[in-house]
Amino acid sequence: MTTTQTPVEHLDVLVVGAGISGIGAGRYLKTELPAKSFAILEARAASGGTWDLFRYPGIRSDSDLHTFGYEFKPWRDEQSIADAPRILEYLRETVAENGLDAHIRYHHRVLAAAWSTAEARWLVDVERTDTGERLQLSAGWLFCAGGPRTSTTPASGCW
Repeated sequence: MTTTQTPVEHLDVLVVGAGISGIGAGRYLKTELPAKSFAILEARAASGGTWDLFRYPGIRSDSDLHTFGYEFKPWRDEQSIADAPRILEYLRETVAENGLDAHIRYHHRVLAAAWSTAEARWLVDVERTDTGERLQLSAGWLFCAGGPRTSTTPASGCW
C-alpha cells in the first residue's frame, strides 16, 4: 500500500497572530521585504486580536493611541484613549489599506513549532479550526505576534 504525504508549504516568514503586532509585522514585511513570502496565521475567523475577541461594555485602551498606533499609520482620532470599536476599525483599515487580507490565513491555529537544524527552518504544525484538518508549514523565520490574552495553551507561546 502506498501513502502519499501532502507536501510541506515553505514560506520565508510565518507570523502567528493577526492582532496589532501581526498586522504591523505583515505591513513591514510587505513594504520593506517585498520579495519575501509570508503568511499571517490567525486561529480565529477575524483579525484584530484582543480588540475583536473581547466585547464587554466599556472595553478601551489604557494607552494613548497617538503613541500606541503604527508609525506608518498615525492615529488621527481626537480620542487618544480609544474604545475597542475604534481601535478595531483602525486595525481593519490598516489590513485593507496594505492588502494584508491576502496574507492572513484565518482558522489556522499553531499547535507546535520545532526548529530543524538540518533544514535550517521551522516546521510548524497547524490545525484548521474550521475543519479540524492538520497541516504542516515550514519557514525560515517564525514571528510570534500573539498578545498576552491569546490563550493559556503552550502553543500560544513564542518560539
